[in-house]
Amino acid sequence: MNSDGTGNQPNSGPGGQWGGPASGDPQQGNPQYGHQPGQPQYPFGDPWAHPQGQAYPGYDQQGYAQPGYAQQGFGQQGFGQQGFAQPGYGRPAPGWGAPAPDVKVGVIPLRPLDLGAIYGGAIAAIRRSPGVMVGLTAVFVVITQLITFLAQIPLTRISVDPDAESDDVLADLGMAAGASAGVGLISGIVTLFLTGVLTVAVARSVMGDRTGPGQALRALGPRILPLIGLSILQFLAVLLPAALVAGVVVVLGATAGEAGPIVAVLVALLFLLALAAGYLALIPTFTLAYPAVVLEGVGPIAALKRGYELQKPGFWRVLGILLLTYLITGIVTIIVSIPFMIVGAIIDGGDGQDTLAALTVPALAVTTVGAAIGQLVTAPFLAGVQTLLYVDQRMRNEQFDQVLRDEAIRRWQTGSAAVPTDALWLQKPQPAPSTWY
Repeated sequence: MNSDGTGNQPNSGPGGQWGGPASGDPQQGNPQYGHQPGQPQYPFGDPWAHPQGQAYPGYDQQGYAQPGYAQQGFGQQGFGQQGFAQPGYGRPAPGWGAPAPDVKVGVIPLRPLDLGAIYGGAIAAIRRSPGVMVGLTAVFVVITQLITFLAQIPLTRISVDPDAESDDVLADLGMAAGASAGVGLISGIVTLFLTGVLTVAVARSVMGDRTGPGQALRALGPRILPLIGLSILQFLAVLLPAALVAGVVVVLGATAGEAGPIVAVLVALLFLLALAAGYLALIPTFTLAYPAVVLEGVGPIAALKRGYELQKPGFWRVLGILLLTYLITGIVTIIVSIPFMIVGAIIDGGDGQDTLAALTVPALAVTTVGAAIGQLVTAPFLAGVQTLLYVDQRMRNEQFDQVLRDEAIRRWQTGSAAVPTDALWLQKPQPAPSTWY
């Protein structure tokens, strides 16, 4: 009986179905491997191709051994007992060093990622869950920009008078500083929430899950306080060194006599260079710490430790990708904002140049719209890159790609999630073997 159950002989013509001579040829033994009728097709690659060259459990023993093409296939119909006897179509495990095919059930292949895969995955994640990545982002961006606009309106009514008394100038500057601080605080909190919900959506899209706005908000709920705690630590890590440097410069300038200003400037330059290097060194750690808070359920201190551990093996690569991403998103924001800035300047006509806001209210409204659109375009992409960098570092350093691949195979076998996607990120890290990447 043939593999299709009809009992018909296979095509006996040259170059026929099995790529060999006619079925009556006694020399016919083993057909060439490749795609053959009756073999299943896999939606995300060949599950037998294990990265370590071993077959996945349950396939070679049960999949296509005796039941498949043993004695019913071509046992007694011209191919002889030796053609497709007991070994059947049990798939041989690839040899040592054989590359595993890409397994991709979501927005990225489940293997260590290159730059193209990270950027492509970030864009695919936006398409996967547009309600969160676009809709919810728009809500948060509108809230942030509306608060910024309202806080700047009073500044459009305060004139900058070079002949004003010092007390009035200080009062105006204090109002401007207070407004900026308040806007920065509120915007930071809103942006923090946005980063959290986008992280949830991107992480779920790795396994092909779609996430709605309500689902993302519910998943983020228990992690809000740890996120705020981590952001406070980041703020202190930036503020305290800067305050210390400023204090040292002031003291040197006041105590160094006539050379005080020169010494203060030189010391300030040296400290600024040191601060810049320190801030750059902290970027990968804090970037990977935020997904750790959201996905692994750890606290702020533990998240910083996780971020440091994850970025350490590939620090320069992570930092380079992040800096390139910041550059790209910054350029896009400027390009989007320029037309609105031009329109705002035309509307202003120079009338707002003498105010603290340097714009009239209508011109400020136009530029705020441009800033909102720029943030709406770049925020989902930036969050996607940051989250996928976290996933990539776990795959490179903790063999997390194997965890994801195994779960993908189980889901394909059973048709359902053996482990919820959110629970996958709680897997304990496994040390990865030394590799070329």
